[in-house]
Amino acid sequence: LLDKIATHIYEMKPDGTHNEAFAGNYTDYMKYCIAKEEQELVAYKDQQKEIASLGFAMNRLSGQTIMKKGGKGDSGDKFANGYYSDQTSGKMREVKSLERRLNLLMNEDHVDKPKKGWQLDLQFAQKPLSGDIVLRMIGLEIGYDAKALLNPLSLQIQFGQRITLTGTNGSGKSTLLKTILGQIPSIAGEYYLGNAVKIGYLAQEQETLDPTKSVIQTIQNHSNLSQTESRTFLHKYLFSGETVFKQVKNLSYGERARLMLALMVLDDCNFLILDEPLNHLDLPSRTRFEQALSNFEGTIFAVIHDRYFIEKFSKIVWQIEDKEIKIDYKKMD
Repeated sequence: LLDKIATHIYEMKPDGTHNEAFAGNYTDYMKYCIAKEEQELVAYKDQQKEIASLGFAMNRLSGQTIMKKGGKGDSGDKFANGYYSDQTSGKMREVKSLERRLNLLMNEDHVDKPKKGWQLDLQFAQKPLSGDIVLRMIGLEIGYDAKALLNPLSLQIQFGQRITLTGTNGSGKSTLLKTILGQIPSIAGEYYLGNAVKIGYLAQEQETLDPTKSVIQTIQNHSNLSQTESRTFLHKYLFSGETVFKQVKNLSYGERARLMLALMVLDDCNFLILDEPLNHLDLPSRTRFEQALSNFEGTIFAVIHDRYFIEKFSKIVWQIEDKEIKIDYKKMD
């Protein structure tokens, strides 16, 4: 949407300073930010090398300007004394020149180390492999009160596939996910999870979180992390300071989404089931989430309506139409 309608992007920094306007759409803006960050990092590294080189040269020359007692410059020979005195004075001038250059680099011309935006740091570790067949459905009927939302399903998901499930509201997308998760009983048929499959679930309504627990309690209940380790881990998901002690019920929708993503990373899962995963995430966090998914080595089954995400991410699309799931393999490599 932003790529098609936006002609300018205005970026508001988290600290409220140095807000910038960019001509172009969102893709243009992201390309600019990446290029700018790379240029700033190169400039910083180059200056650090020059500072280190100047410091080394100053130390070397400073050592050469010290008149050693009993040395050639202290022999009593007037010519030798004058020669080595001139040599020392010249080196001292070089040292002063290097000092001026170093002071300039450390002050007026100093290049600060570029700071990455305070964005979601979502890194999935390499997950254990599961069997080739992750999920198999045989005549599976889903719905409520014996009323099927879809015709019987006989489908399977294989390890490593990225599948997007789309369809109109009420067509049965979330119901299918919850049936696979065992939260809703099937009406008929069967389904099986493959060997060594462990599910990581991101719920659209965020109902999997305990509203009475604090953020840090939620993390510690899912891990063996100490309080210090938990706080360090949570900082990657934008929880810092006293926010780690907030109860889940007092979090915003976006904060809850980030907490659920943190739990998914902690859980040793190899099959991600995602129900509208981009809801409540800001654009930078969405970008980080997409990058993390692209590096995930397991299997992903996601309900999503975002066309941009589908085009960029999905290898297979399951489209619900007239109570049937039609499969589009055009996105296969």
